[in-house]
Amino acid sequence: MQQAVIAVCRDAIHFRDDLQAAFEGAGVPPELYARYNNPDNSKAKIARYVLSDLASRGEPGYAVQHKIVEDLCRLGRPHKDAPDQAAGVKALADLRREATAAQILVSPAAAAAEARRAADLRRVAAVAARQEKLGSLRKRFLDLSGMTAPTRGDRQSRGYELERLLADLFRLHDLEYRPSYQVNNSVHAKEQVDGSFHFRGFTYLVEAKWRAAPPDFGELADFKAKVDGKMDSTRGMFVAMAGFDQGVLDQLVRVARGSRNNIFMIDGRDIALLFEGTVGLIDGLTSKIDAAEQEGSMWRPFLT
Repeated sequence: MQQAVIAVCRDAIHFRDDLQAAFEGAGVPPELYARYNNPDNSKAKIARYVLSDLASRGEPGYAVQHKIVEDLCRLGRPHKDAPDQAAGVKALADLRREATAAQILVSPAAAAAEARRAADLRRVAAVAARQEKLGSLRKRFLDLSGMTAPTRGDRQSRGYELERLLADLFRLHDLEYRPSYQVNNSVHAKEQVDGSFHFRGFTYLVEAKWRAAPPDFGELADFKAKVDGKMDSTRGMFVAMAGFDQGVLDQLVRVARGSRNNIFMIDGRDIALLFEGTVGLIDGLTSKIDAAEQEGSMWRPFLT
C-alpha cells in the first residue's frame, strides 16, 4: 500500500504544492510535512518519510494514512502536466486495487449493499426484541384471563392491570401513552381518565372495562360526553372485555346523531389478538379509525 501511494505521488501528482495540499488536507500536521519538505527530497521521498512518520504514531497516524489513500484514490486522472501519463494512470489503478483489497476503499455499490444488510439486521433484531417483550405482555394477559370467579377486589385489580397492560403495549409500539389520571371538570368534580395516547394527529382518551357484562348505555354516553368536552382534536377508544350490546350501540348512535362521531370500540377478542400478535397495534388502530372515519362505524371487529 505504501509503495502504491508513493507511486501516485511520483507519477500522478506533478507539482510539489499539490502534494502538500493533498497530505495536509488529509490531516498531516503542517509541521510534520515541513520536516521533510526540502529541495533535496523528491515527491516520492517526501511521501515515504511522511507515511513512515505517521506509522510511528499508532492509531491516530494510521487514520491519517487511510485518509491520504482515500483522497488520492479520488483523483480521476494524473495531472495534465505529469510527464508520464501512462505511469500515472497505472499508479492510480494500482492504488485503487490495493485500497479495495485492504477494505480502505469501498465501491459505492458495495457500500450501499452493506448499508442495506446492516439495516436489515437492525430490523430483524428490533422485531425479535419486540416479539420477546410482547411474549411477556401476553403471559401477563393470559394470567389475568385465567382468573376464575374473581372477587370484587380481584376484578378491580384486574381492571387496573388491564390499564397497565395497554400502556405497556402502546409503548412497545413506540406510541406515546399517558397512564390513568384525574382531571377537574367544569363543575369541579374529579373526572377519571383510564389513559390517553396520540395517533395520526389526534389525542385519544381511553376507557377500559373488564367486567362480566357489556357496558350499558349510560357508560358509553358518559364516555362520549367526556370526549366531547375536550378540544375538537380529541377522540376516544372504549375497551370492554365483555364486548358490546348491539342494541346499546344503536341507541348511542341515534342519540348522538348530529354530533361528532369521535369514538370507536375494542372488545376482548380484539385485545386478545393484539397480545397474541395476530394483529399489530398500528394496523389494528388504523383499521378501527378508518372504519369510523370513512363509514361512521363505532364498532368494527378486527379482520383476521
